[in-house]
Amino acid sequence: MLFAFFIVIQCISLVYGSLCIFPRPPDHVRVAIRGANDVTISWRTGGKLGKNDTPNPQVEYSVSNTMENKATATGTTSNYDKSSFFHNVALLNLLPATRYYYRIVKSSPCVLQSDIYSFTTPPIIGDLNPVNITLVGDLGNDNLLNLGGATRTIKALREIAKDTHFFVHAGDISYADDYGLGVPFEFYEQSWNNWQTNMAPLTANNFYMTGPGNHEVTCFILGDFLCPDKSYKNFSAYLHRFRMPGLESGGFKNLWYSFDYGMVHYVIINTETDFPNAPSGPGTLLNGGNFQGLNGQLEWLRTDLQAANARRNQVPWIIVSGHRPFFGSLPKLPALPGNCDSCRDTFEPILHEFNVDFYIAGHVHWYERLYPMKADGSISAHDYNNQPGLIHIINGAGGAPEGKASVKSTISASAKIVSGFGYARLELRDGSNARLSFIDSKTREEVDSVDIIRHH
Repeated sequence: MLFAFFIVIQCISLVYGSLCIFPRPPDHVRVAIRGANDVTISWRTGGKLGKNDTPNPQVEYSVSNTMENKATATGTTSNYDKSSFFHNVALLNLLPATRYYYRIVKSSPCVLQSDIYSFTTPPIIGDLNPVNITLVGDLGNDNLLNLGGATRTIKALREIAKDTHFFVHAGDISYADDYGLGVPFEFYEQSWNNWQTNMAPLTANNFYMTGPGNHEVTCFILGDFLCPDKSYKNFSAYLHRFRMPGLESGGFKNLWYSFDYGMVHYVIINTETDFPNAPSGPGTLLNGGNFQGLNGQLEWLRTDLQAANARRNQVPWIIVSGHRPFFGSLPKLPALPGNCDSCRDTFEPILHEFNVDFYIAGHVHWYERLYPMKADGSISAHDYNNQPGLIHIINGAGGAPEGKASVKSTISASAKIVSGFGYARLELRDGSNARLSFIDSKTREEVDSVDIIRHH
């Protein structure tokens, strides 16, 4: 019955998205880092009678807010069904640390010209000025379980945007696969569109980098066999709705990639598929991957981190984000244990081999800070004063529609747990000093903070 209702809703959405009764501006405008001097501008349009309404996607950009001496760049379009078309335009060879203004060009009678948005390009690689990163995970839309938690976090993220150089969302983005969970009659495409509409004021003017979680794998969290066709399976929505620098960094699309920003090298990994015993791989309930076999991601990660570790004098900080944690405390039911043993066995040795500073995950719907840990999983020290080992952070407290987690039992490495919605901030002050904090999105209060010293 639920499956039949899903088909009806999707058909209505298809017709609605394909009619051009009144021209509309581009939806879901977003900007992402593409390379050292390059960015990607992306957006969605609804098409016209199931066909692309933007055959020649273009962006005008300038260092002037009046768009004087503007340049124009042309991009590409993709789609996975007929209700949405996704457009990506690369702006190349930009000046470092410079504010640019841009707008999306009117492309057809159905699509209007956009407003003017802006972003500031990354500094040159190796620049030792402070870098402020805002971290979020497991966000989604509002429902009866999170009681407005997602909206509060989104508003808080907008408020901190002016003090953020880039955002990282470590998976479980829209929760579109949780059909009708506390939001009757809102299904897959509607949930994705609503989430990206809510985020657009932030993503249009700030670098918003994403990684995949289990809720991005397929169209129904109870299994891809309930999806109407392959268009909604195997990360299809996620791979079309975002454009991360997988190609430019030698990774794979939005699933694993890396980028530099001043004195930090940031890596996104895929903890769902494409490694041995992956929790969402072929034959599992979600049945995702494999895109490059069992070793493609791991070979890339080793090569990427080896190169990053070799230039530590230029880019001292190395951070890795993946959705699933390797270590962490145990939440009470109905939340399930979040630690991923196969992820730990696969990725942890590589991260230690190349002296990664932080591993930042989500998945468990709280914030947890662990003490530095050795490769064997033991505690390196009970402080952060130039101690060896990898610092694990679980940051799945964005506003998860499935509800926040509460503590059943803690592990000895746990330094702090916050069971509430919010976001984390990582401030890299120079090549050796950092500050990590967690902000409650309801009160806007900083409920955890720690100074970290690392002599690289």
